[in-house]
Amino acid sequence: MSSINESPKSPQKATIADVAKAAGVSKTTISRYLSGDYKSISAGTLKRIEEAIAELRYRPNRMARGLRQARSYSIGMIFADISNPYSTSVLRGAEDVCTRNGYSIIVCNTDNDPVKEKNYIAMMHAHRIDGLIIHPTGHNKDILSEMADEQIPVVLIDREIPGLAFDMVGTDNYGAMSEATRFFLDQGYQRIGFFSQPIKHVSSRTERFLAFSDVLRNADHPSAKDLYEFEIRKSEQLEAQLDRFIAETDGQSRMLFAVNGITQLKLINALQKRGLSIPEDMGIAGFDDSDWAPVVGSGITTVEQPTYEIGQKAMEKVLQRLGGDDGEKERIALPGKLIVRGSTPSQLKKI
Repeated sequence: MSSINESPKSPQKATIADVAKAAGVSKTTISRYLSGDYKSISAGTLKRIEEAIAELRYRPNRMARGLRQARSYSIGMIFADISNPYSTSVLRGAEDVCTRNGYSIIVCNTDNDPVKEKNYIAMMHAHRIDGLIIHPTGHNKDILSEMADEQIPVVLIDREIPGLAFDMVGTDNYGAMSEATRFFLDQGYQRIGFFSQPIKHVSSRTERFLAFSDVLRNADHPSAKDLYEFEIRKSEQLEAQLDRFIAETDGQSRMLFAVNGITQLKLINALQKRGLSIPEDMGIAGFDDSDWAPVVGSGITTVEQPTYEIGQKAMEKVLQRLGGDDGEKERIALPGKLIVRGSTPSQLKKI
């Protein structure tokens, strides 16, 4: 019997024969394993095969679809932050489509932690999910690529990953943010602060700030570079950035824009702690139309995302791929909707 450590380390792509030799089994056994037929394979043999595949980095590629005849009828969904109302609404949309088609969902939450994300992807792969929908951290390209190479459909929601060609479903961030920023300009605000968790590696945040900056720069507005970044779980960072904005804009008509609903709620709480009123002292608006937005004060201006529809479209795309659709990867950007409420009144008469 060959040892995995004794297997040839060829620079060429490993074959079924290489895996069989490393695991000490026949090629027929490897074929049964790849097709999901484990009944006649012992637990010890299964472990050796899995170790051999990992050691040799074996990838079935295009043959995998034909070999993986057995399905688990489960779809994995990995969220960057399940506490965000965005995530729960996306999940509802995906679940409805999933249920109608006889599939179940396995849900995990990463807290925007790339290490957690990697572990959950590996866990779901081990559970032989048929497809994956992921709200990515922007890291872990290698393991996601491996899943795609094995013909496991992967669909991204909200965030793209540079360098990877996956289906993606989300909001037209640039278009929606451009519309919102033009509205803020029309209201006459002299300074507008864009508050966000770090935008690096997160395409949706980057797109929103790019639209914000482009519109203001084209209008020769001084807030084109007014980006205030912080870690969402470090309240002291948000409050320090808010204090900096307040100090830098003293005496001007001003407003805050929050990159998402959680940021918006934290900013409202921080303003209340400082005895500042909305909109008398400062306007506020943000992405995500949370349930509480219409009832806070005179209502909070928001950009509503089609979250339920995003979940539906993402699941539909996974099922299309499972059904044999091998066309070009698709980027589906659904329109957002600006909802104007009392938190952003016109400042023109005050200028």
